[in-house]
Amino acid sequence: MELSARALSELPGVRRQISRIAADLAAGIHCLWLLPDNLVEGGYAEELHHVALCAAPDRLDIPARSESETSSVPLLGAVPEQTGWALDDVPLLEDYDDGFDLGWEPVLPCRRSAPRLTDVPEAPDSGLFARLAKELSVPPGAAVDTLVDPDRRWRPVIGVRAWEESAAGAASGDPGQERGREVVRLIRSLNAAAKQAGLPPENRPRLLVTARADDLPPRFPDELELDLATSAVHWWWGTVDRLDSATVVSAVAADVSRDTRRRGEIPRDRILRAVRDEVVSEVCGPDPVLGWRLARRWDGSQGTLEDSLRACLDGMRAVPPEPLTVLSGVGSGHRPATGLRPAWARGLLQAWDGRSRVHPVVWCGDRSRSDHLKILVSQAQARVLLPWIEEARRRVALRALSAATRPVAELIDRYVERPPAGYRTRAQEVVHTIEVGPLLRACRQGHLNLPVEDRRLLEQLVLARNVLSHRGVLFDRTLYTLCDELAQADQRWTGDM
Repeated sequence: MELSARALSELPGVRRQISRIAADLAAGIHCLWLLPDNLVEGGYAEELHHVALCAAPDRLDIPARSESETSSVPLLGAVPEQTGWALDDVPLLEDYDDGFDLGWEPVLPCRRSAPRLTDVPEAPDSGLFARLAKELSVPPGAAVDTLVDPDRRWRPVIGVRAWEESAAGAASGDPGQERGREVVRLIRSLNAAAKQAGLPPENRPRLLVTARADDLPPRFPDELELDLATSAVHWWWGTVDRLDSATVVSAVAADVSRDTRRRGEIPRDRILRAVRDEVVSEVCGPDPVLGWRLARRWDGSQGTLEDSLRACLDGMRAVPPEPLTVLSGVGSGHRPATGLRPAWARGLLQAWDGRSRVHPVVWCGDRSRSDHLKILVSQAQARVLLPWIEEARRRVALRALSAATRPVAELIDRYVERPPAGYRTRAQEVVHTIEVGPLLRACRQGHLNLPVEDRRLLEQLVLARNVLSHRGVLFDRTLYTLCDELAQADQRWTGDM
């Protein structure tokens, strides 16, 4: 079971980008939406194109070239079926000998030559302009003039799937159809015709072209982006952020545990589940499809995480032979840099949460990057556990006032690093800022007489905070012990309230 195309299109970040596209279309601006290859290959691009186009009240979706139209044009270099002997060139009595020698030269049969490709007529209704004219019910060649006719009130948003046009051009064997020549010509023709007709921007026909990078000439997106008055280019770059990844993972967790989760989940399980979901989100980053797979497969144990990730990556594209190096700050823009676009198109690089992220297929299993997974897991654990650790520290520091065996001012002098000026006048307020390490040290030196349960909790808090602050990973036993202590402390403190 995979993440559905509809679920992808309903993610908050995706809806936000679709809303920006809809706003540009409503303002009379052509929109080019560039997607990575894997969204087209996985069937997600079709749904994304449909949702974005349906945001416009008046729309016209150009159908793709049908198989019959594509097959009517012979492939480049193909030889027609008629390759046998030509009957008109063969003598009627080829081998007959009547005994008379009349001095004729022998006439030998010859093969019929294949017609040249230039002599083969093109399918009349296979081109983009012809299919647009057919949808408008006008003669071929009159589509653009009809759309900009001042007497017509219907100004639709015209949807074009550039990957379909690219596939049709490759199948027809026509080099002119490659890399979106007709798509580019349609955009420029509509711009020129609309300006010539004097149509205001809000009353112009607009195009929504959904494409991959290889479906268009390499420089065309940058050239189109310079024409701010008529066109806008939207890249699938930073579209999916942390909220989207968490939405996918939480949906899987709710679906998987719907029948097994007990009513009134205990704090320990709630913390462990939050850690597991955050690890999946952090590891998979901007790839919600991979996040969906890993969330369904991984059981939450650190010992099985790498194997589960490898299994989810099985079948994905191989890593390019050249190393993928990314400079810091490249994820803050609205599009990938020119040199990084091949990697972006293959799904190996994406912007996520304001930073550039390399896909796990690049580093998973690479011994030279063996610490990459460890760093991501540590970041995920810190994001979930540090708020719990801070809350527990604060609660223990509040109990320290009643458990102190020394004056409060002395505790501050000993265990508060860089106390604020005038702290003696508000000593009880400052003592609440003692960190977990000094709290544990004060207990061991007899300056705090805390219960055994609180001392045991402090030991786990100090251990976890030290590990996470050094980008380490809390493995299963340490993580389970910490969650047990946090859950038990939460129950104790709830009873004291």
